[in-house]
Amino acid sequence: MKLIARVGMLALIVCISLSAFAARAPKSAVFGSPHDFKSVGEYSPAGGASYTLCNFCHIAHKFGSAPTGPGYLLWNHTLSNVASYGVYTSDSMRSTPTELGGQMTVSNLCLSCHDGTIAVNSWYEVQAGPNFQPLPQGTFIMAQDHTARDLTKQHPVNFTYPDATTAAAIGIQPAADVNSIDGSGNVPLFQGKMQCATCHDPHAGPSVSHLFFRVFPSTPAQTTTGSFCVYCHL
Repeated sequence: MKLIARVGMLALIVCISLSAFAARAPKSAVFGSPHDFKSVGEYSPAGGASYTLCNFCHIAHKFGSAPTGPGYLLWNHTLSNVASYGVYTSDSMRSTPTELGGQMTVSNLCLSCHDGTIAVNSWYEVQAGPNFQPLPQGTFIMAQDHTARDLTKQHPVNFTYPDATTAAAIGIQPAADVNSIDGSGNVPLFQGKMQCATCHDPHAGPSVSHLFFRVFPSTPAQTTTGSFCVYCHL
């Protein structure tokens, strides 16, 4: 009986672990999404001719550091030189966001396309087409409805997520640890801070959400309201 109980408990642990992991989209989910610049799309240089999908954003072997070469997450896309985006303020906030202009965070990587000042096809390491000739650079600027230059009117990012006591006082979900709110990495934090990628997964393709929203752990409130906002905002 003890052996059966142990086997049952092990199976339960495995199921829970797999369920937690299943909420995260695999990196391959980017295929066929608006971030798949290898395919023909609105921002695909030369009709999506690059020989590799990943190199539009990342580069495995390139020396140097930003802004003249890849830095954080081996970023291959040219970074923006915007000095100030502004920060969101609210009477209910207990953590003050830090200005993103001139910083190096995962949010700055998003803004290198989504602030509308740098072309989507702007790289440190030039991309090649099927004939291995360099693709043109600097010709595809993000459409205005996909850009964000004024962060004073956006959901705040680049702020330290409140500690458990403060979170309880203002009615938001306490973070499980400095790496994620949920404790399994499905709703990540970055060195304890909320960034764009806390809510959006750039690799999560159309099978997850057309806006690249992460799959938040399901809660009764989320089911009732139909919104993942209430996962954090209790």
